[in-house]
Amino acid sequence: MITVISGTNRPESRTLLFAEYFVEVLREMGQSPRLLDMADIHHGYLQEEMYQGKPGDPDLHKLQREYIQPTRKFAVFVPEYNGSYPGVLKLFLDGISVLDYAGNFSGKHVALIGVASGRAGNLRGMDHLADVFAHMGAWVLPNRLPISGIENLLTGDELTDADTKNALRLHAEQLIAA
Repeated sequence: MITVISGTNRPESRTLLFAEYFVEVLREMGQSPRLLDMADIHHGYLQEEMYQGKPGDPDLHKLQREYIQPTRKFAVFVPEYNGSYPGVLKLFLDGISVLDYAGNFSGKHVALIGVASGRAGNLRGMDHLADVFAHMGAWVLPNRLPISGIENLLTGDELTDADTKNALRLHAEQLIAA
């Protein structure tokens, strides 16, 4: 199974459009991906108990059991926030790491896709996030995909740029082959 993560909870995020397109591509390739959108989950699980290995928030652990633990491959779409990646994604990763650190990402493959209005496609944020995943034992695919100038790639709420669509398709093929 492949889980695609849209790594921001910002309302009306463009990141989600790219993640949804990637899900469609994976389905066309015969996969059964699942989409985990940070905007669809509450983030009220920040509490002292979260870091003490106590049961903590049941909704967070349900997400962990459904989207993270059974998954062997991940595609993480990560927008640029202040030269890195969104804190909400880090909070989520920290929150699920407490009860089953090894069962989350250890030995699993992670594809990173950076999304940015600027010209670097969140290269720095993908580097930061790759370090976090590597620390948790994941195999981060070497070909990170930076997507830059996203406003120029969309028509309304639809990805219309042929080169970007092709790059996402190639990235999906690499993830499937991993």
